[in-house]
Amino acid sequence: MKTCIYFVEKPGFPASASYGPPGAERLVRGYGFTSGGSWRPLALPAHAAGLLIDDRFLPSRPGLDAALRSLADWKGMILLDLERLPGQGSDALTELIRRLAGREPVLPAAWASLPHGAVLAGPRQNRADFMGWLAGQKCRYGSVVLDALPLRCFAPPGQGWQPWTESLPLTGFPCLGAGCLHCRLADGSVLLWDTKETLTERCRSAGVPCLIFREDWENLAP
Repeated sequence: MKTCIYFVEKPGFPASASYGPPGAERLVRGYGFTSGGSWRPLALPAHAAGLLIDDRFLPSRPGLDAALRSLADWKGMILLDLERLPGQGSDALTELIRRLAGREPVLPAAWASLPHGAVLAGPRQNRADFMGWLAGQKCRYGSVVLDALPLRCFAPPGQGWQPWTESLPLTGFPCLGAGCLHCRLADGSVLLWDTKETLTERCRSAGVPCLIFREDWENLAP
């Protein structure tokens, strides 16, 4: 897979639409299984670099076979967005991953013991040292794909990071360690947040493939 920004979007999004930073490519979500275990009847994207398979429902045996038939000629990235953990009634997912061996799927860290091409890293919890955190992920897993969720959080004095849900300042100061903007609030809290510019620059500095959900990108200021 290329080292670039991949925009994660819904099926049917116009292929001619703008994707933000130059060179960004598409990753289409929505693939997986129905409540009855069947493979969802979605056509594979004609103009996309990859697709995302979720585990909202587990596959039946016929559904698993149908998924593998559907994916047989797919040449792009396959990312398994799995929230279930191994051993939690997920034998069918384990079989799916094993039968994708040689296709180099991207897997969450919890599934990294199974055959894969890269591990999905993040969203990062260590906000103070992005490059140090990423280096640790590479050292642990080898090839990684970064879940580049935009930053929008604050830390009150003496407390940990929490989501910031209020409006953002119009301006801020570069935070070199986190690779975003920051400011100190009146109560002493530190606020960190991203713009399109800071997120793009952080992804480019990462040197690994990066995923950004289109909705998150569109909610960012320039």
